[in-house]
Amino acid sequence: MVKIREIMLLSRGGQGGVTLGKVLAYTATYDGKYAVSIPKYGAERRGAPITTSVRISDKPIKRHAQIEDPTDIVAMDFTLAPRFFAQDPFRGEGTLTLNSPTKPEEYSIYTPEKFGLCNIQKITMDEGLVKSGSAMTGIPTIGSFLKTSGLLNMESLHKAIDKMFAGSRYLDANHKAVDRTFNETEVFKND
Repeated sequence: MVKIREIMLLSRGGQGGVTLGKVLAYTATYDGKYAVSIPKYGAERRGAPITTSVRISDKPIKRHAQIEDPTDIVAMDFTLAPRFFAQDPFRGEGTLTLNSPTKPEEYSIYTPEKFGLCNIQKITMDEGLVKSGSAMTGIPTIGSFLKTSGLLNMESLHKAIDKMFAGSRYLDANHKAVDRTFNETEVFKND
């Protein structure tokens, strides 16, 4: 049976969630997997909630619809998971990666196999990933997700960043930030 990882990325406009989905899909292809990234957003505006679905598989992916029952959730804004998932979608499996140094009380309903916490916002600001006054937490979040999930490797992530940001003034900062988020993410197993 083919195991497909269905990752739901939760972000707000301007954080880089759509770009995160693209880079995560590129990372998977560098690891020899198949991947598709499907963003969903209404009128583009800063601060509006955005979801991006990413499917990763060892076999070609034929389904290109939004994910409804994710195996993994990545919340770039800790207020979003309870908004989109009022009930626990995990049932003791998958991962939940959160841009927060501590686990908020409202997350006690979730039962993923692994829970990753990291102050991605601070790392992003420290590394100068700021545009128009907003922290671009998208790419740094991938380092935290890779640490939490163990799904893909960091070498492939760095190749994907080189592909997406070649010639960008944010290239080196993204490399440093993903290394920091990977190293600074605390992963907890759910008991």
